[in-house]
Amino acid sequence: MSDWLPEAPLLFYPSLAHRLGSDEALLLYIYTDYGRLAGMKADDGCVECILPHSRWLQLAGFWSEERLRTATESLERQGCLQANLSQGGSVRLRLLPQQVSAPEPEVRTESGQPAPPAVQQLPVYDAPPPRPARRETMMQRKGPAPTFGGSIGWRRHKDELQAIFEQAEERNQQLQSMFLGWEPSDMFHAMLPRHSIPAEFASGCLDEFVLYWLDKDRKESNWDQKFLAWVKREWVKKQTRDAREQRYEQERQSVVTGGSDENTRRDSREKRKRITAAIMDIKDTDW
Repeated sequence: MSDWLPEAPLLFYPSLAHRLGSDEALLLYIYTDYGRLAGMKADDGCVECILPHSRWLQLAGFWSEERLRTATESLERQGCLQANLSQGGSVRLRLLPQQVSAPEPEVRTESGQPAPPAVQQLPVYDAPPPRPARRETMMQRKGPAPTFGGSIGWRRHKDELQAIFEQAEERNQQLQSMFLGWEPSDMFHAMLPRHSIPAEFASGCLDEFVLYWLDKDRKESNWDQKFLAWVKREWVKKQTRDAREQRYEQERQSVVTGGSDENTRRDSREKRKRITAAIMDIKDTDW
């Protein structure tokens, strides 16, 4: 006998089935049981829970999705719950509390017959008593109740994981691969004068840049920035190389002309010596 009962049973209330329908009564118990385990209670006493689409289908795996959707919409029309299907497929349920008044105890006479209702006199007021302030419910704060699968109602909130996936998808759509014949935009050429780089030098670096990144199989949202960094780095290398060659040329020229400079300095020393000797010779008045 136990082989035929593999899981826990689901409760079926005939009174609910008579009032709501058989599918609706069974589904209402399933939603209520799930809300008791995984739901959160709101300020107005309602129980709210959010189910992924796959988990929602597993709650009544013995039904098709169309039958599950039909029973949910029927419960919503009868005021038992509020359901909202988001764009990502998740389902938001809001189980409304049922106001059930406790039955009054039946009063019987000594003979066992039901006692007639007591006559009560209503109080008389000169002015109507003030009405107590009603607390604002969540439905009044958010607006009209949502319709299942409709386009009106409460704003559909996206969970954090879905928002991250959508942002990553938007970034991936903006990425572009390098291809033969790629050329920088006008914005790149407008940035070159700020770095004192000639446009001819940047054009000479284009082929090497394209061939380098073709082998990398990489995607970028803006290849202009990548190319500008490449050109700036090559421009610094060129300036360093030119300065090194200029310094080498100056040193070589100084070595070549070093002999004539030494002769000039030697002649100047000899001339100063002759002038000094002539001044020191008192008898010599030719100067």
